[in-house]
Amino acid sequence: MLKVVSLRTEYLENPLGLDTKKPRLSWKLHGNGRNIIQIAYQIQASATQSFTSLIWDTGKVETDQSQVVVYEGSELKSIERIYWRVKVWSNHAEESPFSETAFFETGLLQTSDWKAYWIQPEKEVDIDAYKPASYIRKEFTVKKGLVSARVCLTSKGLYSLYLNGVEGTDHLFTPGFTSYYKRLQVQVYDVKHLLHEGSNALGVILGDGWWRGTTGGASLKNNFGYKVALLGQLMLDYEDGSREIIGSDDSFKTSHGPLLKSDMKAGDLYDARINLDGWNEPSYDDSSWEEVTVTEDGYDNLIGSRSVPVKQKERFTPKVMRTPNGETILDFGQNIAGWVDMKVQGDAGTEIVLIHGEALDKHGNFTLQNLSDHGTLEDFQEVRYITSGHGVESYRPRFSIFGFRYVLVKNYPGEITPESFTAVAVYSDLDETGDFTCSNPLITKLVSNSKWSQKGNFMEVPTDCPTRERAGWTGDAQVFCRTASDFMNVYPFFEKWMADVAAEQFADGSVGSTVPTVIGHHSAEEWQRFMEQNNNPMVTMRRPKPGTASILDGSAGWGDAAVIIPWTMYLCYGDKNILERQFDSAKAWVDYMAACAKNTNELYQHTPAYQNYTDGERDADYIWDTKFHWGEWLETDTEFSDLMAVLSKTKGNHPDVSTAYFAYSTRLLADMAGVLGKTEEEAKYRALHEKIKRVYNLYFIHEDGSILEGRQAPNVRTLAFGLAYEDHKQAVADRLAHLVVEQNYHLNTGFLSTPFILQVLADYGHTDIAFRLLEQDTCPSWLYAVSNGATTIWESWKGIKPDGELSGSLNHYSYGAVCDFLFAGVAGIRPVWEKPGYKHFILKPIVGGTLTQASATYESQYGTIASSWEKTNEAVHYRFEVPVNTTATILLPGNQEDLEQVSIEFPDARYEDGRIVCTVGSGEYQFTILTGRVAAQ
Repeated sequence: MLKVVSLRTEYLENPLGLDTKKPRLSWKLHGNGRNIIQIAYQIQASATQSFTSLIWDTGKVETDQSQVVVYEGSELKSIERIYWRVKVWSNHAEESPFSETAFFETGLLQTSDWKAYWIQPEKEVDIDAYKPASYIRKEFTVKKGLVSARVCLTSKGLYSLYLNGVEGTDHLFTPGFTSYYKRLQVQVYDVKHLLHEGSNALGVILGDGWWRGTTGGASLKNNFGYKVALLGQLMLDYEDGSREIIGSDDSFKTSHGPLLKSDMKAGDLYDARINLDGWNEPSYDDSSWEEVTVTEDGYDNLIGSRSVPVKQKERFTPKVMRTPNGETILDFGQNIAGWVDMKVQGDAGTEIVLIHGEALDKHGNFTLQNLSDHGTLEDFQEVRYITSGHGVESYRPRFSIFGFRYVLVKNYPGEITPESFTAVAVYSDLDETGDFTCSNPLITKLVSNSKWSQKGNFMEVPTDCPTRERAGWTGDAQVFCRTASDFMNVYPFFEKWMADVAAEQFADGSVGSTVPTVIGHHSAEEWQRFMEQNNNPMVTMRRPKPGTASILDGSAGWGDAAVIIPWTMYLCYGDKNILERQFDSAKAWVDYMAACAKNTNELYQHTPAYQNYTDGERDADYIWDTKFHWGEWLETDTEFSDLMAVLSKTKGNHPDVSTAYFAYSTRLLADMAGVLGKTEEEAKYRALHEKIKRVYNLYFIHEDGSILEGRQAPNVRTLAFGLAYEDHKQAVADRLAHLVVEQNYHLNTGFLSTPFILQVLADYGHTDIAFRLLEQDTCPSWLYAVSNGATTIWESWKGIKPDGELSGSLNHYSYGAVCDFLFAGVAGIRPVWEKPGYKHFILKPIVGGTLTQASATYESQYGTIASSWEKTNEAVHYRFEVPVNTTATILLPGNQEDLEQVSIEFPDARYEDGRIVCTVGSGEYQFTILTGRVAAQ
């Protein structure tokens, strides 16, 4: 039976608070049998759930489009709910019933819709001190006949919302992290179920958050401002058609309470002896509370929520351990980002301390040493809870989050039992889409570790680690974004974040290394104060005037996120909106690289590229050898503690890296222009790419295929980016294979090229070496960490050395990008840009190594794609699943004789490059290769 399922609006299920008047609608199809394609759809939209008041009816639209269908109904108004449903027709002459009803709801679409004012709860603040959270309340009356109630809320800082003593939402770390001066999100909540006729109370707690709390590796404070603030309005609609608005204004009252400190990175101080019981309920005596201050801040930077909310997710119970030095720790068995729910009973005034960390030292004692590379750790990942003395008490943070597996417990009254502590993972509530398993349990565990590092670092923005820095490093995000899309539906997450990348792009086109930046300040006032206290010229270069690039910004491989991530999202989801929105940003970055390449670097003036001219242009003008670059970053023979020495030696100059990315992003920009119909720009950047490629082949690639002596990364990058001319490719690949064998089947790559090394080896005839590298379990390798008990991906290949010494973060997803090879290589599930978003895709599995079985599933925008194989002594058995409304090209090893067998069921099957190739529609398929014979089922 043909059925329409999984209706989504703007990639979200029944979203509230949209700020677009043309939302994108999508759905999936289920059906029995093979080769089912949608040939038409009909969408109906209504102001009522019964569809008695249609505002849009497409009629029968003949198309196979089921993704990113733009709403074209009547113009949407603020706070308007639209119900919609869809039916489809298939190529099998089948008509589906209408789907179950979905809905979406707009937010405040015009600044004039705001009837509230920004309010500040604080009068004076100590700029350098940790601040207590502000408690804000307002009582109001609800009349009879309430039919709808919506709260629109945002803040400078983080907020928690309450109505009549009950939390108003399960969304956390709201309003989220964006480039606040340009883009501040507003959330909308349906709160009717929390209200009642008569007296009601609204309460809000405000914490520091990213606005003024500790951020980045340098632990900057007051990044955006000194004071927290709130903007909100509650809209009450009644059955007589009237609307009442309770907006934030000078009638709101404020006080401090038990939450005396709530820094995201440093942690909490909560004194439960300070009694505010009932503060967020009606009839509370707030006569001692102070009036808030109304400010003149406006609404121009306000936007709707653009991604999924952060929520509490998995929960873990610990083992209680006593360490050799006599301390008590909790081992939750999984490295996560989140917090601990604690229960405690003790005398009033008892201060319990929880310190969160990732590791035990080589002696088995709790340590934070691996996270102290930026200096001594003080006030780091701590919760200090002071008991009230009134029975069993519970506590968990609300504005702080920590990266940890272990928790050191100090001064806990009574026996420490597992039942008193629960670790809760906290991250952006992205739909999980992909999984991979195989006969090697270490590789299966590697996949789990990679997924957990994604969970631990996808909290509002893609961070590098959830401990030391918590920064949205652009380079880390771009190397992992493809793998991230294998594991989860990350389109809305990256669409939101890429808008911030563009918003914070500098005037010359360079892109920040962190977005929103935590390398420097956003607040001009705080920057000025900092400069008055600073007399270190190097620090001045690292923290320039707000809006100006730091010396550490604009690096190749990091700034290229402006191009690579939008293109990857288009490839994996088929939505060219992200290309349209990010094209100008991507173009500005490529133009910046081109301008930098034309600048002269005195270190290289004597080289041939500066002496040689082609068509009147200096060859060196197409080599990017200027500016600071992070380089390959953290190659296997570099430890975190060595990095500053390495940067000093190279002066951050890596022409092989920067020129390769210059070429690659230029080609992708031309591809983007082609998709968007920008023919002149496509031609311009294709020509530029060819010039860079010619120079790269001339000056970087040697006849024997070597590029940089002893280094694998340049060869990987050259092949992955398509930089080598056809007659050079195999030599480059063979040289790479030689380098891997020379390292005794170990890699020496870093962040930037590691994601590609296995695929390029397999693509150029070195599958055996690729699998030996994948299955290597001695240091340095992916499985070395797994074999040593890792539950996430380490920042360094030597995160825990063979002698037990620690180095760097133990939750850092970059090296986990190898997992895309498991999906796209071992399982063979690959999108194609000609029909992106897996509308058409390739199934080209690779059997190799010691693996006897492998299986991957991927929940695409169209439905489930599955690919598995099992190897026996006699045969390899393949199974594939192709979702409705898609097609796939299957490529399996075989020969001309095998082609005859496959052609019986698939007449269009053909033989290409040693593989049997056939194109199939939706359905399930099985093939068995029997010693050179293929049976199709």
